[in-house]
Parts: sequence; C-alpha cells; structure tokens
Amino acid sequence: MTRKLTFLLRTTAVAILSVASLSASPSAPETGYTLEEIIAIALERNPRIAAGALETEARESAYQASKRLINPQFEFGLGRAEYHDRPEGRKTFSLAVTQPIESPFKRRHRIEIEKTAWEEAIHFQSFRTMEVIFDIKLGFYSLLLLQEREVLLKRIARSVREMEALVRKRAELGEVKHLDAIKLQVEALKAENEIAALQAEIEQGRENLNVLLDNALPPGFKVSGKLDSRPVSLDADALIERALVGHPLIQAGVRQLEQRRHNVLFVKGQRFPDFALTGFAGSGLDGINKGAGITLSIPLWNFRSNELAEALSLSRMSERELGAVRSELVKDIRNCVRRFRLAEKTLSVYTAGLLRQVEESLAIAEVSYREGEISLLDFLDSQRTYNSVLGDYYQALFAWNVEMAALEKAAGAAIQ
Repeated sequence: MTRKLTFLLRTTAVAILSVASLSASPSAPETGYTLEEIIAIALERNPRIAAGALETEARESAYQASKRLINPQFEFGLGRAEYHDRPEGRKTFSLAVTQPIESPFKRRHRIEIEKTAWEEAIHFQSFRTMEVIFDIKLGFYSLLLLQEREVLLKRIARSVREMEALVRKRAELGEVKHLDAIKLQVEALKAENEIAALQAEIEQGRENLNVLLDNALPPGFKVSGKLDSRPVSLDADALIERALVGHPLIQAGVRQLEQRRHNVLFVKGQRFPDFALTGFAGSGLDGINKGAGITLSIPLWNFRSNELAEALSLSRMSERELGAVRSELVKDIRNCVRRFRLAEKTLSVYTAGLLRQVEESLAIAEVSYREGEISLLDFLDSQRTYNSVLGDYYQALFAWNVEMAALEKAAGAAIQ
C-alpha cells in the first residue's frame, strides 16, 4: 500500500510540475477562438469602431460636398403693367439667373477645413481601434490566465481526492491517522470551492470580452492559446521618436491644428467682398429689357473682427493641446517601458531558477513524506507553496503580455 501511495504522490507531483515547466510540451487546448480571430470579429462588430467608421464616412462626404460650386438662383415673375395716362396695359415678365461666385480667398480654405476634419476623423478612428484592440487583449489574456488556473485547480482537486481515498484505506489498516484523511478531504473541498469561484470569474470574463464583440460569440465560448513571452529589445528613445511622428493622436492633433489655421484664413477671406453674376431679361411697357450685372456683398458693418479673434484663439489652443499630447505621449511611453522591463525582470526570476527550485522542493517533500520524515501537513504545505509559485508565474506571464500590449498602444505601433 505504501508503494502505491508513493507512486500516486510521485505521479501527482510530476503532473503538477508539467503544467508550469517551460520545457514541457503543453497539452492540446480545447477548440476555442484565437486572439487573431477575436480581433477580426471586433473590427467588424465592435460598436465603438462601427460608430467611428460612420463618423469618418460623414466627414468624407462633407469634404466631397465642400468642393462643389454654389447653386445658381433662378427668379421668374409674371405681372401686368399699365400706363398712367390711358387704361391700356400689357402683361409683363421678368427672368433672372444669378450665380454666386465664391471668393478664392475663402473657397480654398473652406475646402481644406473639411479635408483636415476628415483626416482628423481617420486618425481618431485609428486610435479608437487601438484602444479596442488593447481592451480585447486584456480580456483575452485574463481569460487565458483564468483557464490556466482552472486546469491547475482541477488537477490539484483530482489528485487530492485520489490521495484521500488511499490514505483512508491506510487509516483503516492502522498505518496512518484518520486525521490525515480528514486533512486531505479539507484540501479537496478548498480546491473545489476555488474552482467554483474561478468558473464564475471566467463566465464574467467571457461576458466582458463578448461585449466588445457586440455579443457575436456564443455563450460559454473558450479562448485558444497560452500565455507566453519572447525576447524583446527596446529602445525607448527610438519608440518616442517614431511615436511623435506617426502616432494616431499626434496625427489627429496635427490635422486639427491645420484645420484651425485654415479657419483663421477663411475668416480673413470673409473680409473680402462676395460677388455674384446675374443675367436678366424682362418685359415692360416699352419693350424688353435684358442684360447682365454683378452684385457685391461688402462687409461694411461686420468686419469679422470677433470671428477672427475666436479663430486665432482656437488655433493657439490647438498648438498648446498638440504640445500637451506630445508631452503625455513621451511620459506614457517611458512609463510603459519601465513597467514592461519590471515585468520582464519579474518573469526572469521564475524562468531563471525559481520554478526549478520549487519543483525540487516538492520532490524532496514527497520523498520525505514517503520515508516518514515529515508529516502530511508538511507535505501539503510544500504542495501549496509550489502551487502558489506556479500561480504567481502565470500572473507574471499575464503581466508581461498586458504590459507589452500597453506599450504597443502607447507607441502607436506593434513592437517586434
């Protein structure tokens, strides 16, 4: 019986160790959605992305409409003219066609305002997409972490139940105390309660992730993959230099500044007279009167001084805002780089030897319990220590992936 218990303990330890061993081959995951598949669904179904796409389309339509000419005005009238000195009269008509001509000082800048507003919406849509992808990665990695913990807890509960059955048989034979079986039963109940709580957390995580996909995935879906890490060479200054040129928030800020500068010039252009060309024809008592004319709209009473002051203030405000965005971006990238390097350092503690040490400690505890040198309680403490370290290792992997996603979001581009 002792040999059977020793074999079971050794098998259990090896099974638990294989979950965390970096060199061990992972078991085939159940069918689930990969990160790439979920992101592809989000790009089609996410409400925020869909709303942003509609806004971008509206801005593009406004830009295309701004290039069209002003519609002409047609005026037609019928009447009757009478002489002053005799009762006769005659029917009359009037016809006029007026084509407003927009000042080139205004037209160019009005079109540029709409164009830069459209380009600003495009860059904001890019940033909105980056935010959604980051939220999806966070939810995806959270589910992976919870699924790893669920697998571990189920293995622990199963192995403890098997050990409990064997220890009960040994207790009936008088080889061990009945208290050992009770302790194992308590351990199994704890693990099963943790599994129930973890499953509720997994369900909540699924709902949170599915909301980002407009509930496109079926209930109870699973994610496929594993938490992993890779060597990354980071140059914070290079990331900052690239972000200050190509980050969507920077590009959007530049377009907004251009838009408001064009608005200043547009308001100044309104100080020039607007004019319209008119062709007319009309009949009167003495015959037909026809010809052409020009109409000027002179800004005599309103010289747009207040509008110009407002436009200048908004332009200066955009300059300050763009400077603030640049400063915030530099700060965020440096903070993300620091957090990522800390996550790398924390992860290296486990991969450099801590996992191997707790593995050896658990193996020694198993042999010691088999030889009667330590109690069951001591062996369970060793097993709890190993499980705790394994859980912390998964948490470190999760933190590495989340910090990498945050750094890519701050830098505005993928990091190889």
